[in-house]
Amino acid sequence: MSYALVHYPNINIKYIQQIRQKYDPQFGLIEPHITLVFPIIESINENDLIMHTHSILSKWKTFPISLKGLQKSWDKYLFLMVEEGKVDIIKLHNELYTDILAKCCRNNIPFIPHLTLGVFTKDTDDFLQVFKEAQALDLNYRCVVDKLHLINIADGQRSIIWSKEFILRN
Repeated sequence: MSYALVHYPNINIKYIQQIRQKYDPQFGLIEPHITLVFPIIESINENDLIMHTHSILSKWKTFPISLKGLQKSWDKYLFLMVEEGKVDIIKLHNELYTDILAKCCRNNIPFIPHLTLGVFTKDTDDFLQVFKEAQALDLNYRCVVDKLHLINIADGQRSIIWSKEFILRN
């Protein structure tokens, strides 16, 4: 089992799902999302994790974000980038990775706020084709980060067995 903390943007996901269905192996596992705490596989007490998350999020107010622009990650994922609100998401990510999560933070990989559209480990031509396909869709969204979900991922990352919602203040 592992835990992750994600934001599900309140946007029309039709075009995002068209791409994800073909190219994102997590399509059937989870809706389009922005990850703030990546899956934690180490054994952390669930109640402690919930209390830590609540403690951090209780200090946060809702904030706007925009999703626009595409980028290929160092590990060959296609990202829909967080443009507006990027600084806030990075700050929140950094605050979450304190205290009991400090040991889980991967400082060797820069945190890039994004929504994953797909992964391309084999063929560069496939990536370029999908990049052009995604560009043609002109993916451009605005929404508000008003809640986050702590999810419990089971069965070797094949199912989500529960989600705890945390609502940010207005």
